[in-house]
Amino acid sequence: MAHIGEKIMDFGTRQVVKGGVKGKLWENSRFILADVPLKVGEARKILPWGIQPADPPRATLFVVDYKQPGFTVPYKEAAALLHVKTPLGEGLHCCWMVVDDDTALVLGREMLGYPKKAAVITYEEDDQGIKATVTRRGVEVLAMEGTRGASQVSPPPVFDIKTFNVGGIGQCFAVNPVWLIRPIEVIHDSYDAEVSVALGDSELDPLSSFLEPDAVKGRFAVTDILGSKYLFPVGVAGPKWFGNTYNMRFR
Repeated sequence: MAHIGEKIMDFGTRQVVKGGVKGKLWENSRFILADVPLKVGEARKILPWGIQPADPPRATLFVVDYKQPGFTVPYKEAAALLHVKTPLGEGLHCCWMVVDDDTALVLGREMLGYPKKAAVITYEEDDQGIKATVTRRGVEVLAMEGTRGASQVSPPPVFDIKTFNVGGIGQCFAVNPVWLIRPIEVIHDSYDAEVSVALGDSELDPLSSFLEPDAVKGRFAVTDILGSKYLFPVGVAGPKWFGNTYNMRFR
């Protein structure tokens, strides 16, 4: 099967340096992404104190095939990233993420505050496009299908954005730190795409409760993710937030 813009680059072994971790963490990561409208009232319920939906209110959905991770076997991942505004600037908040590898699940939850759960994820790519699905507990909660368009000359970042995650290091179940992280990435290929999104009805993965399935814009991207520019605590999420997000994060 052919792949869109496939390239392999070697950044050497991982190394810890001042300002973040750099090296071969994720190579040749292949994304289908779509920006979708946000139901503001419902979204506010799952955001920590001090973090508000951005204007215009939107989220980015993605499914990615991590071809060459540096710390485990190849795996797939999907997520919902809410675009937010905070006293520290605009950025992203990851409110939902699933993977099909246990090492990636544990490290992402325990170290970086990504609320990872296990799922069955498919990702099929050919010369023209990508089809991807996410199934949890027998329910297809997300399906994305896209057709490749024009190459993007100056593509926007995928992950190289301020990201405000909850949990991770110092988590205490109902009271959790809010961490500010900014990944380091290299984008090798990026294309406009016509992407369709379907959201399933699930109590445990209630994406349809706060997202609209109508994609505003879509994209394919091929990236390397090298590490993080910084990671430090910037706030606290309390019991109310915990109660509002319990099903989505822990079940």
